[in-house]
Amino acid sequence: MRWRDRIIGIALGVCLGIGVVVFFVFVYSGRTVDAPSLSREAQGVVPKVAGRGGGNARPRVATVRVIGGTPPSSGPAELHYRKGDLVRLKVVSDLEESVELIGYGISRTVPANRPTPIRFRASKAGNFALIVTASHIGVARITIGGA
Repeated sequence: MRWRDRIIGIALGVCLGIGVVVFFVFVYSGRTVDAPSLSREAQGVVPKVAGRGGGNARPRVATVRVIGGTPPSSGPAELHYRKGDLVRLKVVSDLEESVELIGYGISRTVPANRPTPIRFRASKAGNFALIVTASHIGVARITIGGA
């Protein structure tokens, strides 16, 4: 083989490899467990209902779904609260799972197909993960901002 044929072969191989990587990144990356999304509703984001008047409005209950020990295909629920808010979650799983809220030390066993409530006061600011205890897979990301 001539050197020119080798250079052409190498260039075509590199271009084909880059093309395949770009294709998978842009086409299939949205189907991964940790894929970000522009649509917050698709990820199960439940914004806190702000009290209009006396601050007596109850915050909405966010639903966190667990399917086969992992979050749904849309990704982990993204939940946002302020420090001091009452956080109310309802965890629903198709299998019996144990979940833990890292940073708050809250653990619950979630029976199959039975909503399990988790309720706590957001006393610490930061980012906290609700994980399946056995696999350490995050099923919700809870962000608590300053007051």
